[in-house]
Amino acid sequence: MQRSPRVLSRACNGTTAKSEFVTVCSIAGMIGCGDRATLTRMSSVMRHRGPDGSSEVWFDEHGSGFAHNRLSIIDLNPRASQPMAAVGGRHSIVFNGEIYNYRELRRQLEGLGHTFHSTSDTEVLLAGLIEWDAMCLNKLDGMFAFAWMDRQTGRVLAARDHLGVKPFYYAEANGGLLFASEIKALVQCPFLKVERDESALRNPSRFLLSPDTGFSGIKKLAPAHYLTYNNGRLETRAYWTIEPTERLTSEPEATERIGTLIEQAVEMQLVSDRPIGTFLSGGLDSSLVSSFMLKHHHGPIDAFTITFSSSDEKFEGTPNDALYARRVANHFGFRLHEFEIQPNITELLPLLVWHMDEPLSDPAAINTYLISRAAREMGIVVLLNGIGGDEVFGGYRKHLACLRAETFQSVCPPFLRDALRRIAATLPVATTSRGLVGVRWLKRFLSYADLPEAERYLASDLSLNSKRFSQLYRDADYGQSAFWQRQRPVLEDMHASYLTRMCLNDTRVFLPDHNLTYADKAAMAASVETRPPLVSKDVVSAMFQASPNLRIKKGVQKYLLKKIGEKHLPHDVVYRPKASFSSPLRSWIRNSLRGLVDALLSERQVTARGLYDPATVRRMIDEDRTGKEDHSMWIWTMLTVEIWHRTFLDRSPTGPITL
Repeated sequence: MQRSPRVLSRACNGTTAKSEFVTVCSIAGMIGCGDRATLTRMSSVMRHRGPDGSSEVWFDEHGSGFAHNRLSIIDLNPRASQPMAAVGGRHSIVFNGEIYNYRELRRQLEGLGHTFHSTSDTEVLLAGLIEWDAMCLNKLDGMFAFAWMDRQTGRVLAARDHLGVKPFYYAEANGGLLFASEIKALVQCPFLKVERDESALRNPSRFLLSPDTGFSGIKKLAPAHYLTYNNGRLETRAYWTIEPTERLTSEPEATERIGTLIEQAVEMQLVSDRPIGTFLSGGLDSSLVSSFMLKHHHGPIDAFTITFSSSDEKFEGTPNDALYARRVANHFGFRLHEFEIQPNITELLPLLVWHMDEPLSDPAAINTYLISRAAREMGIVVLLNGIGGDEVFGGYRKHLACLRAETFQSVCPPFLRDALRRIAATLPVATTSRGLVGVRWLKRFLSYADLPEAERYLASDLSLNSKRFSQLYRDADYGQSAFWQRQRPVLEDMHASYLTRMCLNDTRVFLPDHNLTYADKAAMAASVETRPPLVSKDVVSAMFQASPNLRIKKGVQKYLLKKIGEKHLPHDVVYRPKASFSSPLRSWIRNSLRGLVDALLSERQVTARGLYDPATVRRMIDEDRTGKEDHSMWIWTMLTVEIWHRTFLDRSPTGPITL
């Protein structure tokens, strides 16, 4: 289907079917501790997640309370407001997210004798929990974080969705339990000691694995897990897991089945009474999601993409996403809104650190925030995205590189590998004006190509190898790090192929703890809801039944997704060069952030903070500036961690700091 495009239009129209479906918001609660005034402070600091309404309920008999902020996407009847209590008042719930199959569940529950007083998914969820307790969780299809209390017993059950789209943090303090959508709410409690988690912060990656948050005593509930809290006893359990079988080998069957599931996921996630837009990088994932939107969305579609300045683009050495985004917009008639990234980093970096809560340091959060802010200014509060395509379908460069390292080890003798590394060590990764992307990739590949499977995979994703880890963290043992210990069981389990294990670990760890976390928080900082159809529970489950050659076949990554894309997208979009959703980080580190790097990562400051080895930090900065090595991501990570300390630990954390 082709329609005449209206590129860069600012107009937008409302759409779609009437329902009381969406309960996008923030949630917070205190169980057996604190007071209502503290609960109010907890909720108010998250108003960006729900600027359209705020409410609380306090249960005097248990010294407990729930709070809720609402982002209006559907015109909710007052009967569907939150916190919600069942008839009779015994059961109460506070809920963030969407239950996509709530109509089906409602019919089941009506057959069991339940009656409903609204058409909201919240009431269906509450009835399901009353009927099935924790068994309800595996009946849900959606993205969610919630807490449910039985006021008669005082028992609380809280849960996070299957893939970890929505966040849930908790802490035990003052004889009770605290929980919230964001950590900044928890640290408003005067009786919660705010300290850094030394062990968690000695981390070889740019994000922390569940349940770590960087704060001692504050945890994040893992995806597909629930917790119960009763009489002061806290327990957490998994309720679902991905079970790879690799039995689906038929390409036509897989293409039809998984393509249909993706389209169904997009259709389900289009429900809104407010305008819906899409992140459109011009890559396969976002373009495919956007093409399915066109089939099921009534009215024009606003698409958003980012561009870099010509000098930043030249230094980054990656394909120009905007060219492909325009191609897709022209093909489908989307209204494309382009934004060149020229942000004031010294203002945006502390703002994003504040909103991330955890020391999560990916500059892509800036892209998400800027696009979301622009969409919000246009009245668009829902954006679909293509997150999950790389993890689930095998699209990261590291997947192919780690597989090719097997061949490299078998055909290249050790003495030749050593010689290649020595030669590569003499090559620069950048000049004063241009990044040498080929050399950068070669040096990175050689840095991990000799390693065993599990360690190779972990080191391939801009993470520190064991040698650099022990240098940066002063003789720390890489093998004892949480990063290694928590991932090795999946990576060393030989019941699935190496490629499936890499994708499984990415989907269980990198997707929720990194990509979905920054996407949710950066968008919600602008009061915008993002929805990721490619991480629908059904899509993910089906793809992990597929054989590995449906992920990568003859060097073609995301092979199956590209076969699906061929039916809906221009060929040159499906098979365009790979580009990550990121920012011109290398240029920023060398230029606009140079002064900030010198100030915040000076020998004196690094020594005072006591986390990194000052000499190693200085060496990494010098190697990056001379173009000898590419340490830009780790310099950004160390900057982020320092600003995180200043935001949350060096003062009372009430908002972002000023640099």
